[in-house]
Amino acid sequence: MLCVVLLESSTPFGALLSLLLGVAAAAAVHLGLGSSMGGPNLTGVGVALAQLGLPVDHLVEAPRQSSGVFLADAMSPTRGAVHIKVYGRDARDTQLLSRLWRAIWYRGATRPAMTREQQVEHEGFVTMLAASRGIAVPQVLVAGMTDSGDALLAVAQRGSPLEPGPNVAIEKIWQIVRSLHQIDLVHGALDLDSFAVVDQEFVLTDLSTVTSTASRDQQLTDLAQTMVVTAILVGIERATVIAAEQLDSQDVQDLLAYLQPPALGKSLREDLKSSGLGIEAVRSALAAVEGVEVPEIAQLRRVSLQSLVMLVLLLFVAGALIVTLGAVSIPDLVAALGSASVTVALAALVVGQTPFFTQAVATRGACPRPIAYGPVALLQLSIGFMALAVPSTAGRLALDIRFFQRQGIPAASAVSIAAIDGFSGFLVQISLLLLTLVFGLGRVDLTWKDPTAGGSDDLTLLLIVAGAVIFLLALVAAALPATRNRFLNRVRPMLSEAKQTFRSLRSLSNLLQIFGGNLGNQILFALTLGICLRAFGGSLNLATLLVIYVSAALFGGLMPVPGGIGVMEAALMTGLIAAGIDTTTASATALLFRLVTFYLPPIWGWVALRWLQRHSYL
Repeated sequence: MLCVVLLESSTPFGALLSLLLGVAAAAAVHLGLGSSMGGPNLTGVGVALAQLGLPVDHLVEAPRQSSGVFLADAMSPTRGAVHIKVYGRDARDTQLLSRLWRAIWYRGATRPAMTREQQVEHEGFVTMLAASRGIAVPQVLVAGMTDSGDALLAVAQRGSPLEPGPNVAIEKIWQIVRSLHQIDLVHGALDLDSFAVVDQEFVLTDLSTVTSTASRDQQLTDLAQTMVVTAILVGIERATVIAAEQLDSQDVQDLLAYLQPPALGKSLREDLKSSGLGIEAVRSALAAVEGVEVPEIAQLRRVSLQSLVMLVLLLFVAGALIVTLGAVSIPDLVAALGSASVTVALAALVVGQTPFFTQAVATRGACPRPIAYGPVALLQLSIGFMALAVPSTAGRLALDIRFFQRQGIPAASAVSIAAIDGFSGFLVQISLLLLTLVFGLGRVDLTWKDPTAGGSDDLTLLLIVAGAVIFLLALVAAALPATRNRFLNRVRPMLSEAKQTFRSLRSLSNLLQIFGGNLGNQILFALTLGICLRAFGGSLNLATLLVIYVSAALFGGLMPVPGGIGVMEAALMTGLIAAGIDTTTASATALLFRLVTFYLPPIWGWVALRWLQRHSYL
């Protein structure tokens, strides 16, 4: 740095800033990826065990390693075979980004906030708790922190791994899992490596993912994983018969909904694929043994010629509305679009995709069961494709229902999740309008001069008449006993499932996700609208942008037009004109906004949809 200053290649401040940037970049790489130099080695592990009072010989690295922990095997002169887990002070797999990635994509992954010491304390505690209740688990020999800052846990012999065969006593596996549930513990990540044979007895070897205060959802997830493990070991026919013997009828019926690929961990899915078995075959065989029907999975709506024709017609109507309502000529509109700043438009495209991810937070909060964030985010992108390719509410609803059914959630609960998510979004929109227009939060500059004055009264009258007709039809249907009973018979099962979904809203975490996600959604859309306006040289404050977008979204939601095609563009244009933006710029801004938030996202939404289908999330 001193040489750079002396050679007059930079100022002292510039050289110092460069040094700080380099240090920050190195720290970011180290934080995200770690350093192989920080990983534990066999010599250090042997010294650490001796320090903790457990000298060992023949220390070797375990043949199969697990992400985030270093595994080793050894022999103790006094305790026999020993299995060691070491959470290194700076091992790559225990670094922040790696663990966050697993938390996003895998349900039940280790919590990113858990420190090395907490991991060892947690696993040691639940292992000793299970042993005290008579569950076959390894004996904890030593646990603690080494002088170098590594967290270490040593247990007695793990035993030999399970080998598939017709004579495997899988009843013992069921008994271990059921005993774990009886003391209010759940595993969450059962696979073939979770069990071993020690002195002809089955042992649950890995308790690192065990959690307390087990919910019914977590228990059923454990049972689904156990069902698949036993099917791999002894075949589907024998595994399903024994499962029916170990579980009561209600457990089996509930379990059928959880026999889905998302309920299985990555390792178990790979083992299932290697065995040549299919999850659908396991589910069908279990249902046949119990004599019940397999829960029906919602069918996805396909892109058809009819839907494409409807899309083209809607786009044509949208263009006609913009040209007519905005009183702008097509050449002027094309010229305005051509004058847009490419850099700012690209920024709008990037920011315009972020609402999909905040919407995923809200949807995840509305779900009564824990699900991984990554697939939910891809679901939102897929809905973006479905909203344009299959412009109907039924197509998007089928996508939602099928996704949550794959997570083990009944169809009625899936419908209520969408209802909770949509209603909370509506509450957030109304609250934003009240805060800005009624309570004066922020400065809103709107004059609401309608360029098409004269048609609003007719539209209002039409909406009132349509509402009255719908209300009268509902009264007539309720008065007819046959219609009323048919409706109640369909609704009662849905209401019982919906009650369970609504109970989840008592959790503060769920409420924060639902309303926080929807609030972020509205703000990000408003910011995108502002960036689109900036691309044409205009600007408005955030409060005004929020009012324009929220009002347009509410209006578009009321209109019976799939995706709000044409309606949203016209509403946005009207709001921008009311804020003092000239007609041509307002029309171009509305088009650019809809392009980056609605018409282009289906491209990567199709990719997300295909990924979800390939990985059995749909």
